[in-house]
Amino acid sequence: MGVVLHKMLEKFDITSLPALPHLLLRLLVVCDQEEAQLEDMLALLRQDQALTAQVLASATSRPAKSSVHGSALQIAFATLGTEDIRELALNAALNYIAHTTPGVGLNEIKQRWHHALLSAHLARALASKVAYADGDEAYLAGLLHDIGRAILWAHAPTPYLNAMAGAHDEAALLARESRELKINHAQAGASVAQSWGLRSFLADAIRYHHELPQRLLNAHVLVRIVSVAHYLAEVEADATLDASVLAVLNLSADDARALQQLAQTRLREAETAFAVAPHTEPAPAQPDAEPEGERRRFRADAARTQVSPLALAEQAQPQQLAERVRDMVAIQSAKNSLFSAPDLAAWQQALRHNLQSLFGLKEVVLFLPSSREGVLQGVNGAANGLAEQIQIAADDPHSLLARALRQGHPLHSFQTPEALLTVLDEQVMSLAGGAGMLCLPLLSTGKAAGLAVCAISAEDAERLTVRLPVLSRLGHQAGSALGSKLSPKAPASPPRAEQARKILHEVNNPLSIVKNYLRIVAMKLPQDDAAHADLKIISDEIDRVGSMLKGLLGGQGFAPNFVANIDLNRTVIDMLSLLKPTLIEPARVQVQTLLAADLPALQTDAGQLKQILQNLIKNAVEAMPDGGKLRIVSLRTQIRSDVGVELRIEDSGQGIPDAIRARLFQPVATRKGGDHAGLGLAIVNGLVRGLGGSIECEAMPVGTAFIIRLPAPVKRS
Repeated sequence: MGVVLHKMLEKFDITSLPALPHLLLRLLVVCDQEEAQLEDMLALLRQDQALTAQVLASATSRPAKSSVHGSALQIAFATLGTEDIRELALNAALNYIAHTTPGVGLNEIKQRWHHALLSAHLARALASKVAYADGDEAYLAGLLHDIGRAILWAHAPTPYLNAMAGAHDEAALLARESRELKINHAQAGASVAQSWGLRSFLADAIRYHHELPQRLLNAHVLVRIVSVAHYLAEVEADATLDASVLAVLNLSADDARALQQLAQTRLREAETAFAVAPHTEPAPAQPDAEPEGERRRFRADAARTQVSPLALAEQAQPQQLAERVRDMVAIQSAKNSLFSAPDLAAWQQALRHNLQSLFGLKEVVLFLPSSREGVLQGVNGAANGLAEQIQIAADDPHSLLARALRQGHPLHSFQTPEALLTVLDEQVMSLAGGAGMLCLPLLSTGKAAGLAVCAISAEDAERLTVRLPVLSRLGHQAGSALGSKLSPKAPASPPRAEQARKILHEVNNPLSIVKNYLRIVAMKLPQDDAAHADLKIISDEIDRVGSMLKGLLGGQGFAPNFVANIDLNRTVIDMLSLLKPTLIEPARVQVQTLLAADLPALQTDAGQLKQILQNLIKNAVEAMPDGGKLRIVSLRTQIRSDVGVELRIEDSGQGIPDAIRARLFQPVATRKGGDHAGLGLAIVNGLVRGLGGSIECEAMPVGTAFIIRLPAPVKRS
């Protein structure tokens, strides 16, 4: 055997072997199902030599799952998984569509498939007859025993065609292969199978399936089973059986004929299941004096020389495969765009784009879940704003829209007599803007999560009829993506909540220690010492820090924590007193206060109100790096019977550019450099809204003003 060619075959791309297109079509249909099962894929794929070899080769590079038991093919399937098998099937279909191997047409592929599958069924029957325990292994070895021919043909097509020319029996073929390619097909198949690393004598069964009977008498039983299966698959029905071959497994002629009939029955069942038309190539002309040799090869089965009506259908299979591949690739691309959409608006845009680009459906009205169980409502803004006034109840017994939701697959109005359409159907059809409508249910976990209503014409309906299954698959993907966006977010996991409690506990410990020391200092001071006021401010700020932590780590966000009657003016004065020595005076900022005496008391959270004031005063001071004037004004407001307060915090800084002011309350909208994160105003906005109020920014001739309006009393949000 040629060492160089042997090494090349170990790296041979097994995916270049063409599979039977009839089986490929069926496999793609199974792979394209939402809940595709490995068992269904295995039942199909194990009936094709090329696909089986590709699975075994692909699984070689993966670590096997130790928990999986079964045949080599079952373990390979479990190792790869559904997605890899789907990709393998898709690649096999693409390879068949594009393959250009010289001399390999549909008849050649069918002939190989017949021989491989017949040999596989014979090998299983023989295993049962001789009590060989592993019938699946025998079937696999029988299926793959002649794979070397396909490999050599794909690897070196022109030399292999030369080798086949004039080879009238198997012995002559083996000799010509060795002469032309320095390797024969039995050696080539065994070499490739050896690279799969199977714990089996399968490679030996491939290597020795042409050996003379007398050399096989003491060989492993799997090797003997495959050799006899190959012989029985090749021998003609009216030929006298070779007693020396049958003796390899101690078979009688009657046993062999019975096994042949059983295997032929299984082959005919597969032909019927996959609608395989018998090939019609006549047997090649034989020479007057046929050379002596082993068993003859390349005979045409007389029972298969009749023209079958299925032959015409086979001519359309390349086109059908191309369309199936196109649809699978398109749906996968649509799935990616729908699931990667960051929000509901982007999801709607992705769905509309896919409906238009894949199916030519431009006008779409969407209906999504409403607040009522089992009722869908038109999306806001669709159909000039009228769609949101339409609701569709899934249990409506008469509406075409509801029927599509209940049945879970696309329906269109041209399938239903106009007299049977409800007024609701006609209204929605009018909103969509077409002579008819197509109703596409969007399914999530088997239930309708939404409905896409598309405007169509009679010509569209006819064009889309054959593509309704593809539309249905798009509806499944869109519904699944929609369900993931509409489902409520899962609550914080217990470990995360536990971590938050630990953080709160650890931070509260030093805060409590600081408060205790403040009390000790206060006890040492005279009763009339002015420092008591400062100590109280510090103590209150420590309480505020603890309250903020509890709200943030406890998941309360900006909701009020402790609601009490609060004097706004007093709170302003206390905050200015706290910030003057450390912030305001060092920045050379003058403070002016105009506080109304008739303010109503606020029923609010004092800590959050202080946090608002601290952030706004700090921002105002930092907006005046060269000093300036800080002005704080409080006013009583009343609109009809609603009483409230207004607080203005003004600075004389350089002002805020219009572009920044438009997004001022969003994170990172900051006018400061350094280590400022730009989160302060976003937090202030959240706190004010949490207290039931509003905040706005006003540009002044010199500087900026922030205006806060709060109702009195302020209620929990």
